[in-house]
Amino acid sequence: MTREIIDYGQFAERLRERQQGRPRWELLHAVQEEWGYEDPGGEPGHSRWGGENRTDGIDWELPVPQALNEWWDSPLNSFAFNPRLYWVHTQWPPTMSDLELPPDSPLVARGGDRRVCVFMSEYHYSQAWGYLAAEAELPDPRVVVSLGGEWVVQSRSLSEFLTQLAFERLPAHYGWTLRVRRSVVDADPEIVRRLTASYRELGLLPWQEMGTDALSYGAPDAVVRHGRGPGADFAIVINARTREALVAVAETLGVDWSGEKAISPPSQVPEPLEDLGPVSLAQGDADPRGRWTVLTRGHSAPPAVPGAAAALVPAPGALRSVASDRNGTTLVAGDTDGCVHVLETDDESPETISLTLHRAPVTALACLELGNGTRLVLSGDEHGVIRYWSTRRKPMRIPFARRATPVRALALAPLETGPALAAAWADGLVRLWDLESDATAGLRLGTGIRFLGLDADGTLRVTDDHGTSALRLDTARLWPHRDLQLRLDGVDWGSLWTARGPGHMVPELIGKVASDDKKTAMDAVHDLYRLLVSKDAASTAAVPAIPFLVELMTDPDNKSRSTLLLLIADLADVRRARGGRGDAQLAAVREALPALRYLHDDPESPIRWAANELEQNCAAAPAP
Repeated sequence: MTREIIDYGQFAERLRERQQGRPRWELLHAVQEEWGYEDPGGEPGHSRWGGENRTDGIDWELPVPQALNEWWDSPLNSFAFNPRLYWVHTQWPPTMSDLELPPDSPLVARGGDRRVCVFMSEYHYSQAWGYLAAEAELPDPRVVVSLGGEWVVQSRSLSEFLTQLAFERLPAHYGWTLRVRRSVVDADPEIVRRLTASYRELGLLPWQEMGTDALSYGAPDAVVRHGRGPGADFAIVINARTREALVAVAETLGVDWSGEKAISPPSQVPEPLEDLGPVSLAQGDADPRGRWTVLTRGHSAPPAVPGAAAALVPAPGALRSVASDRNGTTLVAGDTDGCVHVLETDDESPETISLTLHRAPVTALACLELGNGTRLVLSGDEHGVIRYWSTRRKPMRIPFARRATPVRALALAPLETGPALAAAWADGLVRLWDLESDATAGLRLGTGIRFLGLDADGTLRVTDDHGTSALRLDTARLWPHRDLQLRLDGVDWGSLWTARGPGHMVPELIGKVASDDKKTAMDAVHDLYRLLVSKDAASTAAVPAIPFLVELMTDPDNKSRSTLLLLIADLADVRRARGGRGDAQLAAVREALPALRYLHDDPESPIRWAANELEQNCAAAPAP
């Protein structure tokens, strides 16, 4: 499907429409979505109380503007879900700045309140953003920024400022980027002339941060920032939704984009969807890796759900999905408003529990009663979000899983290995989890799946429009690294150190190296490289991590083999570590070397090259 081109040369008109009465946050939500931000589902991990909030200088008598409260409360606030996209500090409640407006300031009436309420600061606290105390009672007051020891207007309203902040931050993460140094622009003034002649301003006030004084212009699928101030190391920054749009702008401006690393790709890339046809399974079909075999193919209806489940959705809600456990003692219903309703019929005083867990219609449900009385509930929605929880506990804030396509079916069962979960998305991917170890497997079965059933004997029943296939699962091949992930839990990673602090993240990243999604596996290796590799062997988490990495390297199906082998090789490069700090790390890699020497004959040349690097780094040091 061809992606719609958005001409940001028309953004000023969109901004005027918002100023003339359109919903306050409509434009912010549109900007986020256009640049690729996707609602992750669940609850935000960062609240208004979660910043490095000061407790002094707060005037508790002043109201907080309605717009600021709305922004914090919005489920589509990308900052609350991922503050690292923004690199700013928030302040709640807003605090009074030590810097006041001068008595003759044109921003307030003579004799008016000259204080400024700060609600956000640049990451290094070099400057702050706030609103005038004199305008605190307004629903959406102006925003001022501290600049050179005085306050100047940054945005015409709080909502406009937060939209502009998203415009300043998100395209650098989700878009393609080309930065042109000031020296290049100073040497060719025609670049700026072409910019102003070819593109229209966005209609936002110049962005004042770190002395950049940046004015933004709109182009088809692209935004161009002209940093006019002395703090702008890059006088021109182009962000584009596609590489083609970026190149078109660069050529219009006459700037060079031909260098190998001149153009930076997006750093935030969603998991790609599958390109599969309809389910086409026949008796005897088998997975090439031996993970499943089709035992039967026929016409069998999914198990019936007690009719009482449908009655759990109160009027005027609209029922969308129902499920029950095998005994019919747990009934679950999902509605079009994203609410999940649960009733435990064997409770002494049965009472329906209703939780709004989704921001889209609930498309699939499953539930399971474990032997200890625990009831597990699984729900999926039209946005691809899966929530998983026990009825005895509050649901986790973070979704269990999310993909950018609707959830079509869910299943839960107690297998011999422990509780397992299966999910089917609209693009034809079926994913299975071992809940005890978090091991995951992806089966590309095809589109059109309407129902999944998972039996305790390891049979997965897949129902599409034309029938039901019973697949026998081989759990050992389905989750080949299940034991490894359980062993990871046996290491006290929190007591170990990496180059960036305690080692809490190491086991999760090692688990991701085993992913059957190449990007997930590669990203995990790169993150481990930053945490573990150090010429002076500063990471104490490296030694226990090495055997796990070697074990994953010997898996021929691993998606990150060449990069993973380089990571192992570089972990052996610690000869310059002082005082023998690298001895244990080098010894751990040398111990694994015999198990990896077969890679010298690997058909892939990058792996053969990495194997040679490993051999050299493990070799005995030459005599002095």
